[in-house]
Amino acid sequence: HADHATEAAHADAQATAAAAPRRTAPWTKRTIEVAEALPVQDGGRIKPLSTFAGFTLLRLNGKRSVTTPADEKLTPTEWLLDTLFFPEQAFGYPVFVVQNIEAVEAIGVNTADKKKRDHYTFDELRPGMAKLLDLAHEYTSIEEKDRTAVQSQIVNLAENVMTFWRLSQHLDFAHARIPTQVDPEVARVFTGRTEVRFSELVANAGSFPHGSEMGGRVESLAENMSSATNTLVMFPPADDRAEWLTPSSILMEAVRGQAAPKPHLEMLASLEALDDTRTDPAKFESEMVRFGERTHVLASARGEDAKIALEVGYYALQPLMWSLVLFIGAFLCSALLWLKPQSRALYGLSWGTAGAATAFVVLAIVLRCMIRSRPPVSTLYETVLFVTSVGAIVALATEWIQRQRIALAAAVIVGLVGLFIANGYETLDKKDTMPSLVAVLDTNFWLATHVTSVTIGYSAGMLAALLGSLYLLAKVVGFKRSEPAFYRNLGRMVYGVLCFGVIFATIGTILGGIWANDSWGRFWGWDPKENGALIIVLWNALVLHARWGGMVKDRGLAMLAVGGNIVTSWSWFGVNELGVGLHSYGFTEGVLLALGLFVLSQLAIISLALLPDR
Repeated sequence: HADHATEAAHADAQATAAAAPRRTAPWTKRTIEVAEALPVQDGGRIKPLSTFAGFTLLRLNGKRSVTTPADEKLTPTEWLLDTLFFPEQAFGYPVFVVQNIEAVEAIGVNTADKKKRDHYTFDELRPGMAKLLDLAHEYTSIEEKDRTAVQSQIVNLAENVMTFWRLSQHLDFAHARIPTQVDPEVARVFTGRTEVRFSELVANAGSFPHGSEMGGRVESLAENMSSATNTLVMFPPADDRAEWLTPSSILMEAVRGQAAPKPHLEMLASLEALDDTRTDPAKFESEMVRFGERTHVLASARGEDAKIALEVGYYALQPLMWSLVLFIGAFLCSALLWLKPQSRALYGLSWGTAGAATAFVVLAIVLRCMIRSRPPVSTLYETVLFVTSVGAIVALATEWIQRQRIALAAAVIVGLVGLFIANGYETLDKKDTMPSLVAVLDTNFWLATHVTSVTIGYSAGMLAALLGSLYLLAKVVGFKRSEPAFYRNLGRMVYGVLCFGVIFATIGTILGGIWANDSWGRFWGWDPKENGALIIVLWNALVLHARWGGMVKDRGLAMLAVGGNIVTSWSWFGVNELGVGLHSYGFTEGVLLALGLFVLSQLAIISLALLPDR
């Protein structure tokens, strides 16, 4: 009987989808521009709708685009507009990425013609929806670290499906027609009307007093709407409250005696007009412009609209993508330069592309600082960008002094590796990279001093390790074996960068203790992150004392510098994966495996020192 009921429900859904309006023409350019710049509140901050759409789609789809069955490639904003205004059509988009086909098989969905990792539509998953939610509820009681891969995938898939479902139901209120004959009170208020729109109900909600039978019904309506409308929060309050409003919360306040402000009623009417005109691109564009203007007026009055256009421009410019492209070009130029070391043209081209690539990273950091009005190292993702930029700048400065081409190559490698790590981290984390901060981090002074100093120390340590790796590799392959001056200069670079790094690592660790005393009332508490910072300082001190005492020469210094890479990487990312301590807010699934592989690669490089020179 359950199978027959499921089949019947699926057939009804297919019939509804077939009868529903469909978008037959692309969204107009102006519609997209206005929609992208709509301010919304999400994750504790005000951001453009395009940012919300981009990270939502990344979380569901594993990338920031979706290709429809009609082979139309949609941007995040276009996809979100389809989901909001043509949900039945969006149900057929392959938007859910599933890493393991066993997760879909576990909920009884047909997986014929599907690969182990594949994309599914909502319609394809619909028959197994009840089983999916039941299993997800069961598996959420298991600690995340104790779940199997399939269990984790089922929990993630259920969360993604519910996010999508709520978005698809967000505008149900906009096309609803509320009959007036359901209650004498409603008929009395709307005399001569057989049905009313949601905005009209909100405007007259004060006629149904809180505590009355009809007032209770309206409150129930608002509560039933809340799960859908809370997913996208678009109504700036007309007062000084921090939390923005949703259609359901506006209705709830109205029935409880707080009349909806006129701007909110106008915005609700605009959303209803958008729903009415969704099949007419020209009229829809006009209504979207009107809705955008009303939203921006309210947000501007609260001082929350100033950075929206800048953030839209940041993601449209894609400075990190251009930086990666230029670093790849610089890598190719540097490779050719090693084949033709006397070519001034190649040397100049390598310098130019590496410098431009670094400038784009710096531009990205500056824009992010302007958007969020805070220093450049507020999150783990931002520390990757900062380490990349500092490492590339220090390497280019070293090349300017030494003119050995080694530091230039190091700058290119630092840039490539750093940006690949940043892209990989964003893909793994699938969250807004400019979030609101946890309370202890939300202090610009300490972010600008302690975190920045420590991160510069990270950058210098990893650059020294890279130079040390180049030293060991060059020794093994016999590169310039007849030029001992080359290796002496490379050894000096490693030593100089280590000295630069230990200064900032030490200062940053001391400032961290001062911050801890200010935040938690103690200078030192042997927290894993504190221990990691201390170990970096102690390791660098050990390396430098070994060099000063003559216990190691250039080869030994290079080996120890590469070992420092292991120490720095675990202190930077590893302690966040422990899930304990006061710094455990940076956990990201999948980092431990990448970290383990990185450590193995560094141990392999250190082992090269055991091979005889060529």
